[in-house]
Amino acid sequence: MNETRGALLPLTSLRFVAALLVFSWHCVPTRRVSAAFSFGYIGVAFFFLLSGFILTYRYHDIFRERLRRDAIRAFYAARFARVYPLHLATVPIVIAVLVFLGTDALWNGVDPQTRWRAVAAQVLLVQSWSAYVPIEFGINGPAWSISVEAFFYALFPFLAFGLLRGLRSVPPQAVLAGAAALWLTATIVLWPQPAAVDDWRWYVFPPSRLLDFVVGMLLGIAFVGSGARTRLPLHATSVEALALAAVCGAVVLSPFVPLSMRFSLWVMPAWGALILALASRRGAISRLLSHPVPVRLGEISFAFYLCHLAVVKLVDQRIGWQHPLALAIAFGGTLALSVALHHGIELPMRARVRALLAPRARRTAGVPVAAGAG
Repeated sequence: MNETRGALLPLTSLRFVAALLVFSWHCVPTRRVSAAFSFGYIGVAFFFLLSGFILTYRYHDIFRERLRRDAIRAFYAARFARVYPLHLATVPIVIAVLVFLGTDALWNGVDPQTRWRAVAAQVLLVQSWSAYVPIEFGINGPAWSISVEAFFYALFPFLAFGLLRGLRSVPPQAVLAGAAALWLTATIVLWPQPAAVDDWRWYVFPPSRLLDFVVGMLLGIAFVGSGARTRLPLHATSVEALALAAVCGAVVLSPFVPLSMRFSLWVMPAWGALILALASRRGAISRLLSHPVPVRLGEISFAFYLCHLAVVKLVDQRIGWQHPLALAIAFGGTLALSVALHHGIELPMRARVRALLAPRARRTAGVPVAAGAG
């Protein structure tokens, strides 16, 4: 890896914004607005797109020339250490909450065997491959997207090698055009889909979300190919503001497009533009998002995302949303638990697991110690 390629702090901060969108989807006081403007869908779509971008940005030099076994092993070790320890730690937390509450709508009428299948699928991160709701969204519902990410991680070294080799002589503008062509093709296919489109087939099923990840990879290839400091034709702050306005505009107009488009495609061009604009780190908005406070929030966003549903359920069942401070308690409780999980489990376990799984591979392959978000 090129060691001069620094961390993209504005994008780290933006991860917390995406996590908040998903949080709003699960809280009763914000659910109506969140559902109307598809905040949950939009937040998850950003995570998938950003994952492809960041991994390509970080591992571009490692998988560009050839597929080395030690590099692949080190990549898998880094991804496993990044995701699995914290995910595994949140599973018993959510189960304890469900047992404490004694009720969960997903379990009503569900036989014990299916409950154990849901637990097993959750632990193995394969729940998104099931179209049965108590399994795909059972236990810790938001973790379905981590199951999809695991699929992306399994494919990434091979996708990266193929794309980087195939596009090595292609100008960045042409790579972006290719990403736009993929988006347009998917839009033509999905736009006619009925409003009551199958959530699992188009939203949860891992292969159906591969487009988000691959488009993110193409954005990363174009960004690195342009020197990772894109020369912008307008004032940098203006470009960032326009990209942010595009995201907001897509969100405002989302109720008027088919549900199949709201899952990801409708907002994808705007998210992509914002990612590229902020990754260039030239404008006032990216400087603001590089401040330590939003960056720290972005760093705990994975923990926030994984634990928020447990806190929301507790508030829902034990305090009630009629309480004037219910939303503040849910947010504050999630934030506090996120900080504890991030510093108590995520960071220390990430280092230990990586050292255990691939100490030699990490040294020989040149895989970055902090592989970043993805």
